[in-house]
Amino acid sequence: MERPERVASFALVSLLLVALATPVAAAESPAAARQKREEVRVRQAEAAAKLSELNASDVELEAAVATLKVQVKGQTAKVASERQAVQAADRALVAANQRLAETEKKIAGLRVVVVNRAVASYVRPQSTAFSELSESKDVPEAGRRQSLLAQVASNDVEAIDRLRKALDDHAFARKTAEAAQKLAVERRKAVEDHLRGLQQNLSEQARLEAALNKRVAEVRAEVDALAAEESSITAIIAAGEARAAAELRAAAARAPRAAVAPPADAGRVSSGGLVWPTQGRVTSEYGSRWGRLHAGIDIAAPTGTRIVAAKAGVVIHAGWMGGYGNAVIVNHGDGLSTLYGHQSRIAIGNGASVGQGELLGYVGSTGNSTGPHLHFETRVGGSAQNPRRYL
Repeated sequence: MERPERVASFALVSLLLVALATPVAAAESPAAARQKREEVRVRQAEAAAKLSELNASDVELEAAVATLKVQVKGQTAKVASERQAVQAADRALVAANQRLAETEKKIAGLRVVVVNRAVASYVRPQSTAFSELSESKDVPEAGRRQSLLAQVASNDVEAIDRLRKALDDHAFARKTAEAAQKLAVERRKAVEDHLRGLQQNLSEQARLEAALNKRVAEVRAEVDALAAEESSITAIIAAGEARAAAELRAAAARAPRAAVAPPADAGRVSSGGLVWPTQGRVTSEYGSRWGRLHAGIDIAAPTGTRIVAAKAGVVIHAGWMGGYGNAVIVNHGDGLSTLYGHQSRIAIGNGASVGQGELLGYVGSTGNSTGPHLHFETRVGGSAQNPRRYL
């Protein structure tokens, strides 16, 4: 039969260790939906951290920063929770070691008692005691001596039994301390692992936020510079409309002009009758961008990449145009015009008739530009429209 205090101690320490281990178990075996969501978030954060700020589109850059912010917030909360768990594990370890020390002290004392009694039994064996009992002068004295002998024997057995139970307590206390030590080490490792991930994501978040802020400033400056040319573009289109219409009618009266084979990246002619003007990646779409109206799409490409006419028409402008840098405007008739800005070099002359896919110039970064790309606009009646509707 175990002593009540040992049973209570076992229950208390067991409950403490179970309570400390519960967060780890919960983290390892969450609900399926929560686990799936967490896995998706981790993959999204990993992809965001690998994003190249130079090649990313505006939308991708914003999304990456937002994703890392969410991930960092979750990781910060997790690290804080795990640090509390480490503190709880340390407290449990201190309590377990204290219990171990107490049992060791108790064992040392009981061993002294048992050894002393063993020595006493050796020096004064029971045979001597029985001899003294036989030499008793009367029965009452013999009874007292027999009672004393029985008490001594009982005390010896009790001392040995107490020592045995103390050794059992010591084994349990040692096992408890080892478990607490292991748990504390695991908790510290979990904190260190999550801290490394948190620091990495914080670093990537700072990098992408800096790139995003730079991109915002650059795009705003570029859009403002392009907007300053709006009146000039409107005037060019209006002045060139009649001239372009006459040129297109004259071209139609002559032998039909064969369209120049578009480059492989131009793709098929869209329902709007246009092909892609260059090979590259759209990094900024048409529409409102950070408080400014971006009147076209930006197609990032290396300097010197060919730019072709999206559709047959007449060049109504080929030259410098402020924020657009080297720019070409082509009138296609029926009120439709296309604009090609930031060219490194123009390869067509003003007033020239061009076929679809014919070379107009080369990608560059002239004017107010954020880097090598083609700024492409589609205008109907002089007003900017989303090029995606025509491409």
